[in-house]
Amino acid sequence: MASLRMQPFLGIIGHLGYPPYFMTILGVCYALAGFALLAPRLPRLKEWAYAGLIFNYTGAAVSHLSVGDGAGTLIGPIFFAGLTLTSWALRPSARRDVTPLKPATQMGSSRGRSYWIRTIAYWTFTLIAAEEMVAGSMWDLLGIEYVRAVLTHLGYPLYLLLILGLWKLPCAVTMLVPGFPRLKQWAYAGAVFNYSGAVVSHLSVGDGVDKWVWPLIFVAFTLGSWALRPPGRRLAVERPTGSARPVAWVIPLSLVVAFVILSLLTLPKGPPPS
Repeated sequence: MASLRMQPFLGIIGHLGYPPYFMTILGVCYALAGFALLAPRLPRLKEWAYAGLIFNYTGAAVSHLSVGDGAGTLIGPIFFAGLTLTSWALRPSARRDVTPLKPATQMGSSRGRSYWIRTIAYWTFTLIAAEEMVAGSMWDLLGIEYVRAVLTHLGYPLYLLLILGLWKLPCAVTMLVPGFPRLKQWAYAGAVFNYSGAVVSHLSVGDGVDKWVWPLIFVAFTLGSWALRPPGRRLAVERPTGSARPVAWVIPLSLVVAFVILSLLTLPKGPPPS
């Protein structure tokens, strides 16, 4: 219900120092994550949904701490982060990437022209995306004037720099190091969320193409790196026999509709308690 910009939610967002349009960004992301989690299969999309929810709840907790809120305000984010991690840990095999793929050399694949083109393209995209993440982390953690001016222009609180800076560095490390194929999914998800959020934020305050084209380009670089990952850096998907029955989609979609109705019927009245 965040995307509806109801007064109680706007009050919380305003208290934390975020701009009102941030509610729309959150609302759309919540809706997409809910669909991904409830829909059958789609294991890689589910990893991104779980990652986004964890980023959101941890960010909410840090935001409350940054504005001096008491420990009681952390109960909600911690509780929902725990539910999210429990769902992630207990998901059945058809809803997860199950095992790392073997590197091409171990699978007997030849290294022809296409292999080298793909490898060079992968590392080009990866190095550019990772370097920007590292640079962004340093800029954010140091709080240089450039990023402070950008954040102020977009209407975000300056403590967001600490949250972003702490996430960006491990994101870059995860992209570059060998192994950790599941963690790489979360790193790619975080990078795409960061850049796409920047694009929407610039558009929301009326900035021209010269402001939002660069984060859009970095979205493309990140997705290019993700799509071209070699076998040793990705997970295999367990493919159940047969196709999903229509009922497998009807039930999750019905749950989404029910959750929307329930949310509308239980909207809090008035501003949040002071």
